[in-house]
Amino acid sequence: MRRLLPLAALLVFVTCGVTPSMAADDRVICFSLGAENYKDPAKFDPGMNACTRMINSGAYKGKGLASIYRARGSWKQKKGQLEASLADYGISISLEPDNVESYDYRADVYQQQGEFDKALADYDRASRIDPTYAAAYFSRGMIYEKKGDVTKARIEYNKAIAVPTKDRIAQWAQDNARAKLKALADEPKK
Repeated sequence: MRRLLPLAALLVFVTCGVTPSMAADDRVICFSLGAENYKDPAKFDPGMNACTRMINSGAYKGKGLASIYRARGSWKQKKGQLEASLADYGISISLEPDNVESYDYRADVYQQQGEFDKALADYDRASRIDPTYAAAYFSRGMIYEKKGDVTKARIEYNKAIAVPTKDRIAQWAQDNARAKLKALADEPKK
């Protein structure tokens, strides 16, 4: 039985026109957004296309497929295809409803579109799923600041700083929250 599984996987890839080495390459390219590639527009289409080939292969299900849709949504967001990225984030959420990043990324798009209430709802959902997800607090603070509610913004920035630093995203959010609090403190009083 163990020998049949690799053969079955090979058949799935070959019948979809994808060899195992192409599939491995697609995985690397699709998920390379976290690298410096997100700054290079020449990488956007290859990343998005690699994710699309993985989705179309039919070889992925559940959380794995959700992560591919989330990655493709990120590429689309970088390309400025905001409605298309929202669709991919929505599919990712339907496949994995408790993934904090899917809500965070979708909220980022809503924020870009000026849909602050929708963004706040998704950031709220992200922080309910993981109360230590600093990025949600920082992003909520930014929205409150844009809305002119500096008191709420400060509260959210302080929440971002208060959670444990567990990864590079938390460190990023906390560093930015500190900078925002400093800027607000340095701002002349009206």
